[in-house]
Amino acid sequence: MTYSYKDIITALRQSGCKITPQRRRIIKALHSSTNHLTPAEVFQKINSKSSGTGMVTIYRTLEILEKVNLVCRFNLKNGRTGYLLRRPRQHHHHLLCACCGQVLDLEGCHLEEVVEQVGTDTGFIITEHSFELTGICPGCQQARQSACAEVVIS
Repeated sequence: MTYSYKDIITALRQSGCKITPQRRRIIKALHSSTNHLTPAEVFQKINSKSSGTGMVTIYRTLEILEKVNLVCRFNLKNGRTGYLLRRPRQHHHHLLCACCGQVLDLEGCHLEEVVEQVGTDTGFIITEHSFELTGICPGCQQARQSACAEVVIS
């Protein structure tokens, strides 16, 4: 379950952000999606209603939403970036299907020892981390989608 539209607006106001009509449209587009959206997909989704919202506004709004921890950013294939509203849960990681783009939340974090060792080895004080696995989901493995032709399944 993701944050409600009202929760997102409240969090943005509390962080000092103005709530413009363009930001409302972008938030609604993200909120209505069950999958990640690229900035271009957000643009297509909201401009089908002649909103006049430009790509710069979309990128800035996504950046703000990420800074206030309301969206997760994903590195997709072909160098694209996707965004998905966060779920109001504790720290988690993600598993992405390289073919269909499905995103699964991996509950719990079992990287504490690794993070601690990296801090010790490098002298860094580790303040946060993210972990993302990419693979091929069972549905895409079974279907052997043509979109996956460049991905070798071993």
